[in-house]
Amino acid sequence: MAEEKTAKDFSKYLEVDLDHKLKPITASIDDMLTRLEEFQTMISFVVQDRIDYNDILTAIPNYKNEFDNMCKKIDTLEKLMAHIKSNLDQLECGIEKAEDELGCSETTMKVTNIFTPLFRKQSGKKEFRFQSDNFKTENYFH
Repeated sequence: MAEEKTAKDFSKYLEVDLDHKLKPITASIDDMLTRLEEFQTMISFVVQDRIDYNDILTAIPNYKNEFDNMCKKIDTLEKLMAHIKSNLDQLECGIEKAEDELGCSETTMKVTNIFTPLFRKQSGKKEFRFQSDNFKTENYFH
């Protein structure tokens, strides 16, 4: 009987709980598989994007004429804006001269005296004419 007891005692040393021992390794392997799947998905996106970018880059020369046309339109708009700015600057200068002649150079005076010239008769009217070369939009937009 002592031998059986000794055998049972020694058999306990040989008993191994593999599930408990392999659980961290299994979790690590599962985590690594998940990361590899994520990496594979990311690589497939990159490959698809590369294919899309190649398609776009090869199509760009086909749009050169349209791009050049758009650039010309932008240049034309910039010229139009410069012309309009020039006209507004001239008009503002004329308004400032007229205000000086009428004696309403202060900001508060401008608001209160804006209708005074309409109701007061002046013997020698000075007429201001805005001198500007008129432009037509047809000159800018074809």
